[in-house]
Amino acid sequence: MTPPKRLRQRWFFRAKSPAEARGWQQAARDRLFQPDDGRQQTEPMRTQAEDREDSGHARSGISLGGDLTANTAGSTRARLGGAAGCAKGEGWRGAGLHGHGGTGEQIVRGQSLYWYGKAMLEKGWLVVAPDIGQHELQHTNWSLMGERTWDALRALDYALTLPEADPERVAVAGLSLGGETTMYVAALDERLKLACSSGWLTTVANMKNGHCKCFNFPGLEESFDFSDIFACVAPRELVCELAKRNVLQAGFPSQLAAGLWSESRLLTGVRCRSNVQLTVHPAGHVFSGKDFLPRLEVLQSREKAK
Repeated sequence: MTPPKRLRQRWFFRAKSPAEARGWQQAARDRLFQPDDGRQQTEPMRTQAEDREDSGHARSGISLGGDLTANTAGSTRARLGGAAGCAKGEGWRGAGLHGHGGTGEQIVRGQSLYWYGKAMLEKGWLVVAPDIGQHELQHTNWSLMGERTWDALRALDYALTLPEADPERVAVAGLSLGGETTMYVAALDERLKLACSSGWLTTVANMKNGHCKCFNFPGLEESFDFSDIFACVAPRELVCELAKRNVLQAGFPSQLAAGLWSESRLLTGVRCRSNVQLTVHPAGHVFSGKDFLPRLEVLQSREKAK
């Protein structure tokens, strides 16, 4: 299957040089990142944290910390976990994002499909996992994807205020809806050094074929396709994962992804081709980590050496 000929959206990636690419990326981010109610992006975030240590994980050297309630687009809950006893600046910062029906707590506990959050914790990462699965707006004049992305960005802001967080070592990973939100977070926030979007590389047209409509918002398909938004991640590292077989109704076909990846490599490939990786794995709609986890380890060692 080859991707259908796409419409020429207003913000179609068309740069031919690194300088043009940077200019296009900034303009695209400005187009995407418009708080729908006019709220200042720098509004201080007020948080209430309920410290709650999990004794079982603490015995293995991991503290799950507690729940965090923050005033993002409304009120969101995030689960925060980190390696017990991290020194100042030693906690590599990671965001773990769940899919439809999941929770941030499942991410840090490694439950259900979301083993990767616990895996990051066990490697010494400080992990924040906001609940992003809401289907009711918390704020008027926002979109669901806008609220979800904003919640993830603000949870990241909070985690980076912690003394053990290292702002030079920041990664994000997510599956399905989490892979979609990962795309937006990595595109918008240049603090991210590495992103893994699992179960998501697709098109707007494919998402209209039997998927939940929560992906869409006013202005999306007139301005972008998802490969354009992925192009905002360059030249930072990006891994996209998809399954050869998929049990979802409309699915995320790997044949479609292969054609899209040729386009995505072109879009993100302005002097950064080695920083993008497509993983097609034999399992179903799950997080693989095959190429993401080695890159995570390289990020750790490279930054520690500086």
